[in-house]
Amino acid sequence: GSCSCQSNPESYAGHNKPSTADWLGLARTRTEELTAMRPIACLPPCILLVASTAIAAAYALSPPVSLVGGRVVTPPISLLMYDGPGRTLGQVAFPAVSLLFGCVAPAFFRDLRRVTGAAHPGLVATSAAAFAGLAVVGAVPLQRDVPAVMRGEARLGADSVLHQSAAAVFFAAAIAHMALWMRLCVTAPPASPLSYRVGWRSALFKGACAVTSVFPLPAAFLLHPASPARRVLSLSEADAGGLQQYCLVLCVASFFASYSVELAGALDPAGEQRESKRD
Repeated sequence: GSCSCQSNPESYAGHNKPSTADWLGLARTRTEELTAMRPIACLPPCILLVASTAIAAAYALSPPVSLVGGRVVTPPISLLMYDGPGRTLGQVAFPAVSLLFGCVAPAFFRDLRRVTGAAHPGLVATSAAAFAGLAVVGAVPLQRDVPAVMRGEARLGADSVLHQSAAAVFFAAAIAHMALWMRLCVTAPPASPLSYRVGWRSALFKGACAVTSVFPLPAAFLLHPASPARRVLSLSEADAGGLQQYCLVLCVASFFASYSVELAGALDPAGEQRESKRD
């Protein structure tokens, strides 16, 4: 019957002010929790880190993209990575992201099957298709003369067709994967650690990513004729595809990055042992 305030100084509402020893004890507890985390649970956030860093670097290093009608402020990601430094960034970063998920997937789906008693082939297939498509997107950029193609001065090459097809596979499979996972959270038994009732924070975050990935309102507001942001930033309709693509990629990467929560918690084989020791 010891007071929980000893281990959580933040709960001292209306009580004596926590001492330095209390704060040190809380820090020690949090450190122990972090060091007890499965090493593989640290990999999913790297998916978001590598992807977002590569896109930001390509945007910063690539020359301005100009199409018919003027300069594009937020070009689609493919137009940031068809030539120059951006091309190399995409060829390295996107296959690396796929490799990261490939390192995580065996343990993730093995533990998922252990916890739920089912194989979930839909989740496996959609994630495999998404990251295979992403690897091809990075390894095979658009052709170097794609601006001439858009001006009607050159023909679309096989590499551009393959790149666009792989991108379509990536986006479609990723959206399908997110939908399947959310269905699992909703239909799981109430006591299951994967149920949205138990892991509601993770479910809420993933649900927000899934909804926002197909929600065009952010770009629609910015590009609306009455939007002040459109005039200030000199945005045009040609920017819509880029803005929506950035939003979609960020949501997908964040969704998969959040699997770190499950790997460190609901799917961690050692989790129950730690909980029993704590109790």
